Amino acid sequence: MRSVKGPPNAEACVWEPKSEAGHFKASGLTSNSKPHTSHLELVAAALDAAEKHLRCCRLCPRSCRVDRVAGERGYCGLDDKAHCFREMLHHAEEAELTPSHQVYFTGCNLRCGHCTVAEWNEQPLTVPEMDLEGLVEAVDRRQQQGARNVNLLGGEPTVSLPGVLTLLGRIRTKTAVVLNSNMYYNECVDNLLRGLVDVCLADLKCGSRGCAAALLDAGDYVEVARDNLRRAVEHTDLIVRHLILPGHADCCMKPTLEWLAAELPQVKVSLRANYVPPIGANAAPARYVTSQEAEAAVRYARDLGLRLIQ
Repeated sequence: MRSVKGPPNAEACVWEPKSEAGHFKASGLTSNSKPHTSHLELVAAALDAAEKHLRCCRLCPRSCRVDRVAGERGYCGLDDKAHCFREMLHHAEEAELTPSHQVYFTGCNLRCGHCTVAEWNEQPLTVPEMDLEGLVEAVDRRQQQGARNVNLLGGEPTVSLPGVLTLLGRIRTKTAVVLNSNMYYNECVDNLLRGLVDVCLADLKCGSRGCAAALLDAGDYVEVARDNLRRAVEHTDLIVRHLILPGHADCCMKPTLEWLAAELPQVKVSLRANYVPPIGANAAPARYVTSQEAEAAVRYARDLGLRLIQ
């Protein structure tokens, strides 16, 4: 893996086409629609732009500026291909999304100490390149089995944006598209996904710069994720998920819920208490969430008037 230091002329890396309104506009593929010309044209335009980004990658705030097409690798460790390590019909997402067809992409731009799929994020190229035809067939099959959507996650799916867009352009079945994201990406990603994503399932992880630096290796995570939430609510059905971290009520849980109540009071909020402490935890909490902590978080959210879902 080469250094992620940028070239002298960093501006040469920027390629961000937009419509007159500042983003692409078109109807996407939803549960009430079918693939049509405008959808396919939207995917094609977004895919062309996303592939150009890989020549000097600035999809996320790491701004590694590596040429992934030439085999250079930045923080996420990916090349220019999408690598999927799992697809499954999942019955434990939020109730309105379940059952959900999850498609897992390798690679991530964060390093969460408690990540449950860390091995596929730390060594993303150990997984074969995405089998596009197999995934398209899997989408059809999972729909027949009752899937209400196709749920794109990882890792972080937006670091594999060209692969994600390629898949969206090939799906034959009428289905809702869920972007299951850590929200740590640059504005160009939001621009390219407008009109193509129905639900944004946003994982808002921390509430302070110190915790983000220690737990995620991204000190700027909170402000970046919050900015992207403000954008996502403009064009998706936004669900903000917050994993309750043991011992992080004052630094993470409360600031997160207070910000949501002040800035996005209308969005749906999902509080999760299924934190699993990692073996040999460093900065990550080394114990499970107590029932008292979980109940306190729910009470706090309700007192703020947030729209809680399960």
